[in-house]
Amino acid sequence: MARVSIKDIAIALGVSNATVSLVINGKEKEGRVGHEMAEKIRAKAKELNYEPNNLARSLRIGRSETIGLIVADISNIFFATLAFHIQEYAEKLGYTIIITNTNEDTSKMEKMIQTLQSRQVDGFIIVPTENGEEYISKLVKSKIPVVLLDRCFPAIETSHVMIDNYQTSWLATKHLIALGCKKIALLTYQNKLHHMIERKRGYAEAVQKASIFDPELIKEVSYENITEDTTNAINELLQIKDLDGIFFSTDSICVAGIKYMQQLDRNLFKKINLMSFDKNEIFDFVNYDVPYMMQPLPEMGRKAIDILMNQIINKSNKTEKIELQASLHTCLV
Repeated sequence: MARVSIKDIAIALGVSNATVSLVINGKEKEGRVGHEMAEKIRAKAKELNYEPNNLARSLRIGRSETIGLIVADISNIFFATLAFHIQEYAEKLGYTIIITNTNEDTSKMEKMIQTLQSRQVDGFIIVPTENGEEYISKLVKSKIPVVLLDRCFPAIETSHVMIDNYQTSWLATKHLIALGCKKIALLTYQNKLHHMIERKRGYAEAVQKASIFDPELIKEVSYENITEDTTNAINELLQIKDLDGIFFSTDSICVAGIKYMQQLDRNLFKKINLMSFDKNEIFDFVNYDVPYMMQPLPEMGRKAIDILMNQIINKSNKTEKIELQASLHTCLV
């Protein structure tokens, strides 16, 4: 069956192609098309199952009106929620989001960038992987609109939207100190990404200021072996006398930790105060409080889209570096 065209609608109603085009593109007021006629055109388009030719429109306006979103782990509720807010906001601006996933694999990030470029996306929002500087630099040097999200590479001059990781980690650790904790462990990822370094720095400076710093309380786990590494780290920490606090630098590590601690001894949660950098749904299904630092995901998504649209539509070369604040959420009174 042949594709229905603007010409087909025009012939069916006895009007010009230009009139139909104005209505289809939402410009009937500019073209002085009457309300009644505009409604007839829309009704006929629906009746004939008309679908706009996006390729032709892209060629005409010089944009595909699509954005490539590359996240680290779409199975993680943090990134899934962030992607949801980005898509919802972008749709209001007439843009479609193409979501891809790297699983923290730099070679996959390179492949996703290449794939999305072949799809002629207008720009990128990227949660970069460790050692992914080369591919971000290529985009920047090619003057392709790009905004980094959640993470950044300080050595690369490019726009980003993220949390003030140092301040957030410092506040999280200070909360545990305020609860009376004297031996606070940190479980964090073993990588060189700037945001993880900042989270570790915030924790370290908070415990140092309280004169309770102990390097033996810092444990690092790998993304690839998170369950096994977290299990081993907690076993090591439980050998430390009077351990009374654990700060998990991500919700994924926190979930792995909670699951293992529940298997070991549920009474551990009466002795050890927990803190998570992010929220996870599992926190709603355990019978003890898990304080967490809530990141403003809707605002992060909107900021990233706004900056990228400024680059795409207004051809802006301005580098915008946004660091938002997280807030403490706890049921403790």
